[in-house]
Amino acid sequence: MKTGWWRGLLVLTLVTACAPAKGGREWASIPPVQTGETPSFDVQFEPLKKDKRFFVSFRLDVKNKTDRALTIDWNRTHYLHNGKDYGVFAFQGIDPATLKHAIPPDTIAPGTAFSREIFPAHLVAFTPMREEVLNKNGAGLFPGPLPSGENGIRLVVTKDGNEIAQNLTVEIR
Repeated sequence: MKTGWWRGLLVLTLVTACAPAKGGREWASIPPVQTGETPSFDVQFEPLKKDKRFFVSFRLDVKNKTDRALTIDWNRTHYLHNGKDYGVFAFQGIDPATLKHAIPPDTIAPGTAFSREIFPAHLVAFTPMREEVLNKNGAGLFPGPLPSGENGIRLVVTKDGNEIAQNLTVEIR
């Protein structure tokens, strides 16, 4: 009788330990999309999961509301986490060596919209270092998981040489 009880407990323990976990931890963003507005542009900042359960990047959408060109200054646009500045953003198509020197700006023509997937450069995951990884197409740059807490952007846009800064944040849990 005692042997059967222990054998049953062992089987129950093994079945429970080997059963696949249900659900798992699902990350959420509050709000799902953060928006901002200035007299010159409208902006949306949205965390993206891609094919993961956690967030790895952001979609940045900027609509130019003026009759003048706007320029996104990627060297002054920074990733914010829990109120602290953690440097520039990276994106596909950028030469990884550029992140250390000067990231070229993007110009938004009057009345048009701009969209780009971006991720914090300090969270970039690099593929194994090979010559073809460090090419002009940004192959080898992949977004790493975004940490929980307040995640945001300090977007810096210039219009006619004047700087316009816009901070947007979301809470990732």
